[in-house]
Amino acid sequence: MEHMTGSAYCAGVGIAIVASFLTAWTTIVRDDGTGIGYFMVIMAAAVGGFAAWFRAAGMARTMLGVAVMQLCLGALIATAPVTANMPGGAPKVLLFNGFFAALWLISAAFFHAASKEGHGRKIV
Repeated sequence: MEHMTGSAYCAGVGIAIVASFLTAWTTIVRDDGTGIGYFMVIMAAAVGGFAAWFRAAGMARTMLGVAVMQLCLGALIATAPVTANMPGGAPKVLLFNGFFAALWLISAAFFHAASKEGHGRKIV
């Protein structure tokens, strides 16, 4: 099992938690009817983490997948007819989702770094 107490791993976890919290908070505050999609992104991160047994390499792949999901969700919402009536419209939706995808990608990068620094070490 990979070393899970390194600073890169902790940074990856921290950024994923911040991304999840901010996603939930902004979804509740906005309440524009798209919340279930965003909560599914958070659930994908949690399920992927469990499926990867929270190992750094698996978490890196999970966060990458979650970033792709975030971008796909943003594209779907931005092109939905109801989005044209929202303040800011599609550009606002794309910027919002791009920001969160960037957080997931930063988390993935930290997990990837943790998988490289912890290669071959075991938890004692």
